[in-house]
Amino acid sequence: MHKTIAEAFSLDAQPLEERDVEDRRKDVTSRPPTLGRRAAPRRRVLLSALVVDLGSDTVVSCRIENVSDSGARIRLAEPRYLPPTFWLIAVTSGLAYNATAIWREDERLGVEVGPSVDLADPNSKSERQLHNIWKARRR
Repeated sequence: MHKTIAEAFSLDAQPLEERDVEDRRKDVTSRPPTLGRRAAPRRRVLLSALVVDLGSDTVVSCRIENVSDSGARIRLAEPRYLPPTFWLIAVTSGLAYNATAIWREDERLGVEVGPSVDLADPNSKSERQLHNIWKARRR
């Protein structure tokens, strides 16, 4: 069964729309979201993940800042060049998502993701490579 990225990263996360208005006023760095271009509401999370480009053997740590059913906003641990598409691994859940960068601002990226791949049961060569990266980093 495929899990959306929102399910993998935010089992108990509170939707941003439901945050108290006073909390929004206190937190000037976080503005209330608008669905505008989004098909689903965002959920605020602060969890670790990995950005992986199998073509160049690049693995970069990142933090997931918010998620929706079809995408996420991530912050790289360090500024790095990334290709337009890459894998995003949810270290805790062992799920990987083929991600496409939609926008970028310094270390922050907005990504759209495809269906999840369960790294506990790899079925292809690329899934086995992702499994080995996930296994080495989850400790």
